[in-house]
Amino acid sequence: MKKNLINLALFQVGWLVCVIGGNIYAVVFTAAALILHGWLVLSSQAEWKLIGLVAVIGSLWDIAMANTGVISYGDATLLGIPPWLVCLWLLFATTFMHGLFWLKRYLWLAVIFAAVMGPASYWAGTNLTEARLGVPIITSLAIMAAGWAVLFPCGIYYAGRLKT
Repeated sequence: MKKNLINLALFQVGWLVCVIGGNIYAVVFTAAALILHGWLVLSSQAEWKLIGLVAVIGSLWDIAMANTGVISYGDATLLGIPPWLVCLWLLFATTFMHGLFWLKRYLWLAVIFAAVMGPASYWAGTNLTEARLGVPIITSLAIMAAGWAVLFPCGIYYAGRLKT
């Protein structure tokens, strides 16, 4: 339980640092958070594989959304997305085997959770950064919801396979 709280706290603080702080703060915080994660939270070395895989797939998802106009980033430098967004994916991936792992038993709930919270996170981020949702906004949010409803439960399922 203590590890899960540390994990979720690192992610929540990291979300704010990445979104509000920008690239340099995001990279520094993410490096420190991953070191702390490895020291205080990590359950197995296989977890690094999951973190890397989720970060790559999530970043590719965001690159696809940026390149199709679903969302645009004013500070994009990495194939259409900013480095702070890649850092955010790394931090989010750490929650799959810890803070959000309980959703493995309820994949149907993970679908709903992701379809709501994924787009909500992007919407909140657009209010704090130069990022902008595509128009019409409802279409962008619906595309995000559909993607998140597939990607997140798949990641949680994979985390469960690694943990057993």
